[in-house]
Amino acid sequence: MHPSPFPSESIMEYVLFNSEYSVIICRQCKYALTPGEGIKRHFQNLHQAISLQTRKEIIAYCETLTLLPPSDVISPGLENGPVEGLELVSDGQKCLYPNCIGYFSASESTMEIHCRIHGWKKNDPIMWKKCAVQTFFQAVHRKFFEVDVEKQQRFSLDILLNDILEEANRRDEEHSLTLNHVMKSHLVTKSPWDLRTDWEKRFKGKDMKVLNELTKKPEESEGEIFRVWQSGLRVVQKCWKGVDDISDRGWNLILFWLNSSNPEKAESTPFRLTTQDKTVDKYIHTFEKFNS
Repeated sequence: MHPSPFPSESIMEYVLFNSEYSVIICRQCKYALTPGEGIKRHFQNLHQAISLQTRKEIIAYCETLTLLPPSDVISPGLENGPVEGLELVSDGQKCLYPNCIGYFSASESTMEIHCRIHGWKKNDPIMWKKCAVQTFFQAVHRKFFEVDVEKQQRFSLDILLNDILEEANRRDEEHSLTLNHVMKSHLVTKSPWDLRTDWEKRFKGKDMKVLNELTKKPEESEGEIFRVWQSGLRVVQKCWKGVDDISDRGWNLILFWLNSSNPEKAESTPFRLTTQDKTVDKYIHTFEKFNS
């Protein structure tokens, strides 16, 4: 069957059909969906925040498309650039062993595990290099491929520079208004962190210099405060291990609750597990500061 020439805006808000690779991509999750029952299960189980009518329209639209199963989808060549709609992992890794062609991963730790099959050991020189990667599908069908990020960046440089200048102007205006004191934000849409912590209300009128001093690491002589500070590392690492394999367990719905600032309602997009190598360490450091 052929795709509908005029899919509604409500449908295109959630899915993107790529005719070159014959896949349907979930815009919120940023990966392609397995045709047939896979699409139905995806929206029924993971996107309950979308109205039932819209979900039915999305499924009906997908049934009009010619979609390939994961095993038949060919990975794009490097020259084709990033695939629109798919998540881009800028710090992916590529295996450099001569007898290993086309193995990519999203993290260095995963690449280390892979290279052990080639006889690589911990103290050996690294046999991989950093590169940008994407994947069409998740779980058992996940297969990363390398993409040329610079190609996309050349075309969007003017837009990027304009965004940077606008952001700089916005920050200058905010700085001139707020100076060193916490002021009420005029942002219409607040981050989940702002909504969950009510940071604005709690510290309104406080001097940022004083608040910054409170985030410094306590001395060992401060006893219990120092031990609470140290416990931040163990707490975050334990929490992270608890969600690291959540997709493998089939508990993907939990990710939408983890990403929500409202304890009574799931977010419409999932909590992302793909991170840069130092991201967790940075959050641990931030967590320790707030504990002080």
